[in-house]
Amino acid sequence: MIALIGGVLAALCFTGAILSSTRATRMVGPVATLGGVMLFSAIAAAPIVLLSVAGTRFPSESIGWLVLAGVGNVGGLFSEYVGLRRGKVGIVGALAAAEGAVAATISILAGEQLAPAVGIGVAIVAGGVVLTALAPDPPDARSAPGALQTALVFGGIAGLAFGAGLYATGHLGATLPIGWALVAPRVVGVAAITIPAALTGRLRIGRAALPYVMAGGFCEAGGFLAFAWGAGSGIAVASALAAQFATLGAIVAWLRFGERLSRWQWLGIATVAIGVVVLAFGSA
Repeated sequence: MIALIGGVLAALCFTGAILSSTRATRMVGPVATLGGVMLFSAIAAAPIVLLSVAGTRFPSESIGWLVLAGVGNVGGLFSEYVGLRRGKVGIVGALAAAEGAVAATISILAGEQLAPAVGIGVAIVAGGVVLTALAPDPPDARSAPGALQTALVFGGIAGLAFGAGLYATGHLGATLPIGWALVAPRVVGVAAITIPAALTGRLRIGRAALPYVMAGGFCEAGGFLAFAWGAGSGIAVASALAAQFATLGAIVAWLRFGERLSRWQWLGIATVAIGVVVLAFGSA
């Protein structure tokens, strides 16, 4: 039950994060949005991090994995925001949600022996990604020229970056308190994005965009914590449910933003969602 509740809460938080960030990045751009999201995410995560890592030594032997986890997460978010500024939530989200398949593929390439069901899940996700990418975009007067290409390119980059970060986080989670995995993206994000953006005057978040940036940061931190809590009782269930933020995001964007998707694009998104479930349970 904990895995189910944690996975559902994570999916809801990540859905809130992608929708809030979509609004923010279309108002102030991806750099300011990511800088603000990282700042508020760090503020929200700070108490949990302090409680989790208090009394533990700095894991210098895992510095490489910490950096990869942080860079993968921050790079994935930045690519996601660039894609969301012009592209549709459903397309970008579906490609970003392929992170589990990317992480599993990296594991296979690294020589790890995985269950056959994992290979099936990866194949289904790959098929859904290809279908989503190749499906024709329905005519939409509100879509900017090149919006589909932007969504595909940067959504795909986000999925690859998130997958690398997820693979690194898996290594960290096996040996370290969850706080170290939580702190890595926030340190990298604040150091590499928030502070430089503030110093160069690019961290300009107007009053209208501030609530969305704050919501994005709090939802990012909340989603990670909810997933970590749920995964403690069942990684497969929590992973499968948390990744459904892409499907939920596409539905809400259709209802709230009026974003239109073709039937083949919806089928591709649904295929990715099914593949994620197969992948998660196959790796249990």
